[in-house]
Amino acid sequence: MRKQKTLVAVPSPQEWKIFFPKIPYGQTLVRPYSINALFDAACVGIGIVDFTANLTELICTKSYSRVVIAGVAGALPHSGLETGTLVRVDEECVGDVGYWNDNEFHSFFKKPKVFSATSSKLSPPSILALPGVRGISVNTLTASRRALEYRSEFFGAQIEAMEGAAAFRIAQTLGAQIFEVRAISNLTGDMDSNRWNLKESLRSLLKKVLIPMWECAK
Repeated sequence: MRKQKTLVAVPSPQEWKIFFPKIPYGQTLVRPYSINALFDAACVGIGIVDFTANLTELICTKSYSRVVIAGVAGALPHSGLETGTLVRVDEECVGDVGYWNDNEFHSFFKKPKVFSATSSKLSPPSILALPGVRGISVNTLTASRRALEYRSEFFGAQIEAMEGAAAFRIAQTLGAQIFEVRAISNLTGDMDSNRWNLKESLRSLLKKVLIPMWECAK
């Protein structure tokens, strides 16, 4: 009987290089990197379109039964989250489908459009141990405090990234379990990536969540 496999889906080359510094990312969409008999990893792409298109192809062609999205995120206003914090994203919202008028953003939806991850009770122990949050997936980052306050209040979200909402929808449509783990690298609104806690946060995610996850499966 063929063993069911999990795909660790990493959005960006920058994140990939922290997790797998000796493994070239360029061909992982064609030949995912084999971590062990039960886990593969691939650098899937930044943003909603590339990530979900490539994730769809990987699930369909490689028959993954479970996906774990792993990367960084920004902490929204009033979240109480600090850089370096590790979180499990249990819900994702489509964060910027709407329009701007008189310097105000207006969603096309009267209430948040929410997608859920697979129940955390089914997640690996190192993921289950993390605090659960709601995220929003956006196409564009912003330094506008007004826009960030809106994203926090309207969506009831604590973090912001670019891939989760559509990925949740795709994985569930294709019958795969999906989980998302993020390391808080920065506070939203800070556009100077030189101040972001990128490397340290990702190394913490690798050490405390990802390595225990795939070593447990050996």
